[in-house]
Amino acid sequence: MTAARAFLLKVLQRVADGGDVSEPELNTAVPDPFALNRAEKNAWEELSHWADDDDVRGRHQRYAASKRERMRDHLAALIATGS
Repeated sequence: MTAARAFLLKVLQRVADGGDVSEPELNTAVPDPFALNRAEKNAWEELSHWADDDDVRGRHQRYAASKRERMRDHLAALIATGS
């Protein structure tokens, strides 16, 4: 398992469980998202959107809940595609 994949799995779980991720943390851990496979890149994009839209999530609880559910979907996809 690559370091980037391990990071994505850990952070997807963190966000799904109510935590957060910042854009600098994401960019430091995954400096080249174009090197990711399809499932990893999709997860990275979702996390990147999450980091960008904290103001929207703060105003719209349903939106935040649906985005956390998307994190669970991406987590399941990464687990299903193996190491």
